[in-house]
Amino acid sequence: MNSVIVFCAIYLIFVVGLVAAGYWLTLPKKQKISVAVFGIITLLVSFILAKIGGALFYDARPFVSDHVMALFKYTADNGFPSDHTWVTASVALAILTVSKKWGIGLLAGSIIIGVSRVLANVHHPIDIIASLVFAAIGGAIAYYATPKILNRLSNKRFFDTSRSKEV
Repeated sequence: MNSVIVFCAIYLIFVVGLVAAGYWLTLPKKQKISVAVFGIITLLVSFILAKIGGALFYDARPFVSDHVMALFKYTADNGFPSDHTWVTASVALAILTVSKKWGIGLLAGSIIIGVSRVLANVHHPIDIIASLVFAAIGGAIAYYATPKILNRLSNKRFFDTSRSKEV
């Protein structure tokens, strides 16, 4: 059982990333652009929130504060929030904009990663919950910002390179 927890805690992030990338590659160009814009906004916002949250709240990792053994070697730094969780949740939310089935599956993968990291004693539940909240806030902002950005990108004058620039 420990080997499954360790695999999910360390390596499932790569599986989620590869599945998301593979699915993204199958999308038509317009959807690829939309998902990419949504994902970039979500990742950027959740990254900023994670950095602010980590600066404001210090949560020693369980193997440091709770005197338990981690299932794998890890640095004894701030565990708040879980980078693995907010990154995969952000990616899952981007895919969710075009496919409920794939998006929910990837989001489940993100939650499995978070739970595994708690079971592996490298995070507390609050680290995982905060990461999911940060990704959700990023997704909410992306939900409103993405159409505006796509509208600007589709403006023909934005892409028109044939016009000469007068000095």
